[in-house]
Amino acid sequence: MLKKLLVTLASSSLLIGAAAAAPAHASRSQESVFQDDTALIFSGDGTRQRTLDQIKSLGGTTIHSLVFWNSIAPDRDSKRKPAGFDGSNPDAYPPGAWDQYDALVSEAQARGLQIIFSPVRAPAWAGRCGGLSIRNHCNPNPREYQAFLTALGRRYPTVHRWSFWNEPNQAGWLQPQQVRKHGRNVPQAAVMYRNLVRAGIAGLRAAGHGGDQLMIGETAPLGHTTGALSRRSLAPVPFYQAVFCLDSRGHSVRGRLARDMGCRGRYAKLPIKGITHHPYNRGGSQPPTARPGSGEITIANLSRLSSVINQGARAHRIPARLPFYFTEFGFQTNPPDRIFGISLARQARWINESDYIAWHNSRVRAVAQYEMFDDPQLAAFQTGLRFKNGKAKPSYGAYRLPIWVTRSGSGVRVWGWVRPAGGSPQTVQIQNGQKKFRTVKTARTDSHGFFDVRIGRKPGSKWRFLWGKFRSRQAGIGT
Repeated sequence: MLKKLLVTLASSSLLIGAAAAAPAHASRSQESVFQDDTALIFSGDGTRQRTLDQIKSLGGTTIHSLVFWNSIAPDRDSKRKPAGFDGSNPDAYPPGAWDQYDALVSEAQARGLQIIFSPVRAPAWAGRCGGLSIRNHCNPNPREYQAFLTALGRRYPTVHRWSFWNEPNQAGWLQPQQVRKHGRNVPQAAVMYRNLVRAGIAGLRAAGHGGDQLMIGETAPLGHTTGALSRRSLAPVPFYQAVFCLDSRGHSVRGRLARDMGCRGRYAKLPIKGITHHPYNRGGSQPPTARPGSGEITIANLSRLSSVINQGARAHRIPARLPFYFTEFGFQTNPPDRIFGISLARQARWINESDYIAWHNSRVRAVAQYEMFDDPQLAAFQTGLRFKNGKAKPSYGAYRLPIWVTRSGSGVRVWGWVRPAGGSPQTVQIQNGQKKFRTVKTARTDSHGFFDVRIGRKPGSKWRFLWGKFRSRQAGIGT
């Protein structure tokens, strides 16, 4: 049950003040990105198709999918590359290797859903350090990554959105994170990532995708300050600065450090069109407003993302005013995670609050939900809108119709989103009540499904809105 903030309504003589439109937010589209690799790639045709149908019905617009290079490549567990193998030729890969991605692309696009592909995880023969267990993410060979991106681009001529690797500032996805050189710690993951990005761009250009939307980042929000250097994950701010060959003040690194970071000579501007980020709070279990640590970037402090990306633009490392795309985000629930999970009601509430926060930032062009279903492995993220058995959580409906209510003078400001609006204005009934609700305002959304209105007097109870046969969750002020 949602936490109740019950206040007794006054008598029926209480008049709700006239509703006035709140200050206009810049009219723009807001993509709804969904990622669930387990359901969409690894669980068979039926699960994939049903999941795509649900994503579409909830108003999802875009599928973000990791493309696991090591699940497609031949001899993936061998340290020796297959003789004569041409990694840039999609027909050189084993029979059936592309099948699940073929199906995802065709079925998603048939439903009007866009695709963002993030190629990740090398076969063992393309990793260049460590034992077999970590070679798929330990110093991957940029030349081989370039070849794979060429094959990927040639295989999928209708995919036009790409982002490179996944959480490269986390040791579970890229190692070593840091190394010791000449008496100082060097952010080696950023060096490797810069090389992978340049190789990936070259690979996609060779496949005819040079004009596509190429994006960098996929950064995790947090970092570590202790532990072995190779696994000491970098916070996103210093990671981006190192990718751009900048120091903490946004100045070009120089001298021996520049040599150690591969930053000597002219920096060729990265021809990218967006920044992708995963703005989770710690453990996926803290409020959206919880403040992160130094150099970290969550949904609570998006200005920090703007600042570091602006540093890169001022130094001419990237184009100016790049938009931000959140490609992974969510909150874990208890059940099933009894350690990091929050209540089901809080998950629904915080998803709505996060959408509201993102809507206020004009550079955020996409919000994300990870996943549709809780992960079968309890140690993984349990952020689904459904339990693994398919039963819907309260967040399932809350995702479809986000609502957030704040104080506005003596009244309230009601913000909402008809996520499945489909690019056309919608009519909603804003209701107020406690056990019984009555319509106090009929509002019209913008073409992207958003409304933002003020109700002149605050009667001190709960709010919801209706759209067709659906209704939002009940929201109090700031809940």
